[in-house]
Amino acid sequence: MIVLSWLHFASARHSAWFFATFLLLVANGVSAAEIEPGGDVLMQANELSYDQETQTVTATGDVEVAYGDRIMTADKMTYNEATGVVVATGNVVLLEPSGDVIFAERAELSDELRDGVVDTLQVLLADKSRLAGNEAQRRNGNVTSVYKGVFSPCEVCEEEGKTTPLWQIKAFRVIHNQEEQRIIYEDAFFELFGIPIAYVPFFSHPDPTIERQSGFLAPSFGNSSDLGTFLSVPYYWVISDHIDATIAPTYMTKEGVLFEVEYRQALESGAFEADVAAIWPDGEPIAGTPADESFRGSLFAHGDFQIDKEWSWGFETQLTSDDTFLRRFNISDETDLTSTAYVKAENGRNLFTAEGFYFQGLLSTDNPRQTPVIAPLMNYHHEFGGQVLGGTTALDVNAMILNRNDGTDSRRLSMDLGWDAETITSTGEVYSFFANMRGDVYHTDNVLLDSGQTSTPTTVARALPTIGAEWRLPLVRHGGTTRQLIEPIVQLIYAPNTGDRDEIPDEDSLSFEFDTSNLFDASRFAGLDRWEGGSRANVGFRASIFGEEGGSASVEFGQTFRLRENNTFDSASGLRDQESDYVGRISLVPSENLSIDHRFRLDKDDFTFRRNEVDAIAIWGPLTTTIGYAFFDQSLSAALGEREEFVGSATYALTDYWSLAGYTRRDIEGKQTLNNGISIGYADECMTVGLGFSQSFTRDRDIEPENSIIFSIVLKHLGGTQFTRALGSNSGS
Repeated sequence: MIVLSWLHFASARHSAWFFATFLLLVANGVSAAEIEPGGDVLMQANELSYDQETQTVTATGDVEVAYGDRIMTADKMTYNEATGVVVATGNVVLLEPSGDVIFAERAELSDELRDGVVDTLQVLLADKSRLAGNEAQRRNGNVTSVYKGVFSPCEVCEEEGKTTPLWQIKAFRVIHNQEEQRIIYEDAFFELFGIPIAYVPFFSHPDPTIERQSGFLAPSFGNSSDLGTFLSVPYYWVISDHIDATIAPTYMTKEGVLFEVEYRQALESGAFEADVAAIWPDGEPIAGTPADESFRGSLFAHGDFQIDKEWSWGFETQLTSDDTFLRRFNISDETDLTSTAYVKAENGRNLFTAEGFYFQGLLSTDNPRQTPVIAPLMNYHHEFGGQVLGGTTALDVNAMILNRNDGTDSRRLSMDLGWDAETITSTGEVYSFFANMRGDVYHTDNVLLDSGQTSTPTTVARALPTIGAEWRLPLVRHGGTTRQLIEPIVQLIYAPNTGDRDEIPDEDSLSFEFDTSNLFDASRFAGLDRWEGGSRANVGFRASIFGEEGGSASVEFGQTFRLRENNTFDSASGLRDQESDYVGRISLVPSENLSIDHRFRLDKDDFTFRRNEVDAIAIWGPLTTTIGYAFFDQSLSAALGEREEFVGSATYALTDYWSLAGYTRRDIEGKQTLNNGISIGYADECMTVGLGFSQSFTRDRDIEPENSIIFSIVLKHLGGTQFTRALGSNSGS
């Protein structure tokens, strides 16, 4: 093989050097030699010849030319020094800096392999999309015009000799502008399964290298019993390198035009985004419902920013004009909105946060005048250096101001000094010790007392000491192909049976459930308003088994014993009596195809389920199922009553590309289905298609139950669209 290097194809002053080198090789009878590259171009071939009369170099046999970032190979190449044109024939392959690969039978190129004419062209783009044509012209090194061109991102199925992709675009001319990162079609036909189904005189879309570009997105349209016929045409706007937005007006025959804007911006200190929706309804007002409003809208926003190495701040905004706007216009299914702003500082052993909260309940039972506003809620945590009695010491400070238009107002200052230590004996026993001294001061007003009266402005203070010790003995055993672990745990806690006062409202400890996750907590309440006093013993165990193949099983089980009843807890909590209910958890993961998680609470007297939750995921070949079941005989708030619910979904892969899916959610106690649906879908490397049927049984003021058919299609590089059609209302079952 002969390898030559020179600085530039079109440089006449280097032609003599190239020719002299070639003659020297021939004169010495060298059939294969190598010269180290010394310039921009490297050429190698099995044979070389030079015609002085035509000033043409001819290379044959495994010819390869490298010019900068471009590499071209062919069976034969000729280079004309006078014109600077390279002609390659036979199995021509050109590798572009972008990652594109061009295949051709013949190529005539100039200007550093950048421009020219190519016959019988096939282009494999960087993402494996394909562009082909009878002839192509290249100019400026970045614009390729393909005549009688075909473009498709689909892989061609080789089974049974099939050569037509699933979908493709054929055009009289296809222009790939690499600088603008677009593919443009003139007189184009869209073909599906080789059958033309649409014609457009002009059409363009981003090429595979584009990350974002301004332009219209694929529309969505359909019909709804609430909204009528609707059409949405989104526009994506690249405002700058760090700002973009999506503007989506949606016209509805029953309501008018809904405007939605998504705005995103990145800053040097952080980033934020905002989603705004607004409509001035044209529809018929429905007295006594939100549909009677002249304006309806929502704002969702989120931002996080770094002030310096220690300080940061951020916000989360969730606001809507009325209770049903989000659900009626299919923006969100949320029924509880929380807006917050925060400031945070971290420095070594110190952590400080200050937050504010605004809540908005969207159910008919929510009273906005009784919904609290919290501003501020401040927390400070400090860990002291060094050890005290072999343990660590920490200080926690909390301050909160909570106000309502109607109802309870509360101010709180809390300080907690804590100490904990741990030691492991030579026999493997683990002993933990802890002690806390907490003091709270409250100033409250309009608190509903046990007497049924509301309090006047009152200041209340309390001291809450706690000491405790815990013993654990982790026992590990290796047997055969498994490793077993069993760990008995006993925890003793002393605290006075005082602390909860009638004048102190419960604002942050309402959400409570006794389970294995808080069995060994010194206080099982999530907040500070309620405090678990009384001397008690928490007893339980953890056991696990692990297989060499990755399977595992684990069990947690335990109970609490008290010296006396604790009236702080509701009778339905399972913790009020001297002997608590039993709590447990069983997790089974025999393989990566099956996972079962069972959480339960058993009545201490008759072992009936007070709470029973099961989540399971199973995969059997092409079938994947998820199941969720929950039963609560009563919640902490007895007003909610007994609840029992089932949620299930399944997906069955019919082939590598086709699948069936279904889901359902049912209120077993209420004997009604909440929602369900079924769908069939197709997905491959270039297209996703789905057809589904869904049922919603929600009825809330101006929201009615509805059956819908949804068809969606997404084509790679072209985008997607969705069609929704309402089939009328349903009454539920």
